[in-house]
Amino acid sequence: MKIEMKGINKSFGQNQVLRDAGFVLDDGEVHALMGENGAGDRVIIRPS
Repeated sequence: MKIEMKGINKSFGQNQVLRDAGFVLDDGEVHALMGENGAGDRVIIRPS
């Protein structure tokens, strides 16, 4: 199975941090989004 996401946009108020981003996860791959405490890594992937 493959998961593909395109056209991802994310803003915090007037500050746009992602514009038309995308990624593909192929079968068997493992990925992680990591950051220091309070860096916003969890907020970036939370659906709005």
